Amino acid sequence: MITTEHRAAEDPGPVDDIFEILVTTHARGLGRVPLDDDLTWRPATDAYETEDAFVVQMDLAGMDPAAIEVFTDGGSLTVRGTRQDIAPAGKKHYSKMEISVGPFARRIAVPVPVQPETAVARYRNGFLYVTFRKGPAAAGGRRRVDVGNGK
Repeated sequence: MITTEHRAAEDPGPVDDIFEILVTTHARGLGRVPLDDDLTWRPATDAYETEDAFVVQMDLAGMDPAAIEVFTDGGSLTVRGTRQDIAPAGKKHYSKMEISVGPFARRIAVPVPVQPETAVARYRNGFLYVTFRKGPAAAGGRRRVDVGNGK
């Protein structure tokens, strides 16, 4: 016997989400099926300049800072990791499900000249902050930035 779950019209379910991803990707002219990287969630991100710095702030509530990887080459910043689902194990019937879990990745362009060797990453109150000093970059390639806790 096959059983189906009835969903309210305003809750289309995961199949419709996947369909939307496929249609949106095709509509953007990519004309290909998304890869796994295309199916990761994207945390909300702000990027701004101060007088002497370029700052990226990313909403990563509930993360272990050790599970966050940060890389930069001065021209871009890549942040990736995995947010674990900490809900209790077992069968659940969600009436609302908006908190993204699983792998995430963001690549942010750095639109001003920065010194990549000055990059500092810290995780505080559910946000990741990556700060660069503005100025001419020294020669160098891609580097990993360790994520610290607190201020």
